[in-house]
Amino acid sequence: MADSVPPGGWQGDFRYSDLGVQGKPRPVPGTGGTVVSRTVTPDYFRALNIPIIRGRDFTDQDRTGNESEVILSRLLAARLVPDEDPVGKRVQTAGPRSDAWFTVVGVADNVKNSGLTEQSEPEIYFLRHSVGADWNGNRLIVLIDSVMPPSTVEPWVRSEIASIDPTVPVDMASIKQIIGRLADRPRFETALLAFFAFTGLVLAIVGLYGLIAFMTTQRTHEIGVRMALGATRGNILCLITGDGLRIVATGGALGLSSALAISRMLKALLFQVSTYDPFTFIVVQVLLSLVALVAILIPARTAMSVEPAVTLRAE
Repeated sequence: MADSVPPGGWQGDFRYSDLGVQGKPRPVPGTGGTVVSRTVTPDYFRALNIPIIRGRDFTDQDRTGNESEVILSRLLAARLVPDEDPVGKRVQTAGPRSDAWFTVVGVADNVKNSGLTEQSEPEIYFLRHSVGADWNGNRLIVLIDSVMPPSTVEPWVRSEIASIDPTVPVDMASIKQIIGRLADRPRFETALLAFFAFTGLVLAIVGLYGLIAFMTTQRTHEIGVRMALGATRGNILCLITGDGLRIVATGGALGLSSALAISRMLKALLFQVSTYDPFTFIVVQVLLSLVALVAILIPARTAMSVEPAVTLRAE
């Protein structure tokens, strides 16, 4: 299942390392890797469309019970218990909550919280029982799922918060706006790259047309002789087109090899697309070949109109 993409840049409450699983040896300190923790309320995953791929979501009953539940990301679950079902396992963290054991009730899909092009990090989700108990005084993020447009929701939210405490700063944005900000730089870089690629394509077409036209002009006498000896216009078309296609094939092979070699440099501009996507390479190669064929046919048609008598008299 593809990674979900909630608002990027939201920092976890704490980064844990060396999580322990009950019944398994505790990792040697410094070897268990870091884990991002997030303290959330029920319906957090539903609001952000993050699938629960195993087990269940947090519920309001969990907030009043004595058990301490957690939800793991798919990446973290695969790290901690790669060959077992993580639901029902008990984990222990290192750090502020190192004395407590938590029961895994679900596994959520991976999330890209650090940016669209960044790798997903292993995450553990704790249940926020109440603001007073869990809020450490830093920024509190509230997600509002509403069918009303943001222009209607924002004034209402601001007025409600102001009626409680007018000194509390409120920063509001829709999910689309937050994701759009994350995509601004990759979108600009991709547009810039596309512009240069299109410019290169135009220059290649002009250069190929000029080269074939020059070669055709240089072979005018040869073409006249061939036609005087019985060559048809179709033969001349195949001759000029074949020479042009050989140039295109050589350039295409060199270009494809170069593209495969430098494609890793474009990884930062790609989102959910492989750097070695075969479909993309095939489509681009076919498109360039068709464009080159059009550039070849124009001077080839000129060569077909050569009059043998005129050419031979000129010589």
